[in-house]
Amino acid sequence: MNVSCIILNYNDADTTIRLVQSIKEYYFLDSIVIVDNHSTDDSADRLKELSGGRIHVVSSLKNGGYGYGNNLGIRYAYSELGATHVLIANPDVLFSQETLLAMKALFTADKSIAVTAAVPEDQSGKAGLPGWKLTGLFADLLDTGLVTRRLLKRWLTYDPHKHAFLAAVPGGTERCAWADAVPGSLLLADADALTACGLYDEEVFLYYEEKILGHQLKEKGYGTLLLLDRTYVHLHSVSINKSVSSILKKQALLHRSKLHYYKKYLKINRFQELTAKGFLNFLMFEIWFLTKILRMSW
Repeated sequence: MNVSCIILNYNDADTTIRLVQSIKEYYFLDSIVIVDNHSTDDSADRLKELSGGRIHVVSSLKNGGYGYGNNLGIRYAYSELGATHVLIANPDVLFSQETLLAMKALFTADKSIAVTAAVPEDQSGKAGLPGWKLTGLFADLLDTGLVTRRLLKRWLTYDPHKHAFLAAVPGGTERCAWADAVPGSLLLADADALTACGLYDEEVFLYYEEKILGHQLKEKGYGTLLLLDRTYVHLHSVSINKSVSSILKKQALLHRSKLHYYKKYLKINRFQELTAKGFLNFLMFEIWFLTKILRMSW
């Protein structure tokens, strides 16, 4: 395996540099590709100072969003560096070499595996949502609602620990579970599988990339395997907050990506589209009322 780590930066050089410094000596990494997604600050110049040896810096001609920027790095690693696998890493993550090794080893467990991932944790050690099962339109909308998501959490949330099994890997076993999609903050992917699926959907600027990628991989017969006893730290939203500060703007981007996913991948009809738009518009009003009128923090 030839593994290249892809790190997408936008106006967040400090966080990106911290990650690069923490992993640059990892001998399980063959290269690191930093993509500056057309930052408006001095990020590009600062990141170029890291270039050399295994570290490569690529500059985008525009800020085309998460998928566009990562695709630029994936294509560079695949065609120029001979990468067979790409480690997609948000700048605001921290992971050990042991976690990366376990993610690599898991590819030997099943030939259908296209993506492996670990469990995200915050700085206090609290585990975040590690993976999802893809659902239809109705369940996905319910999982979006402020009230419905909480009331129906038991039925809407996928608990991979309830589906755990031991996977044989070189030197032992790993406790794992299958998932349809995993967080995009840190995942290791087979470059050929990504290419077969068309890489990330560049029509989506931000949000829902995980479900779209999971849907594409599933359609092609590929699997995603989650390591239940391996973790990494994710300083959630640090990078996103650099580019999108308003909660309402973030929510609008999320809803736009959702509707794109529903129409392009779930193939919803016109009535379903109108229903989804109505539900999402009501949710936007609810968020506006809570944050702007009642001044509640988010």
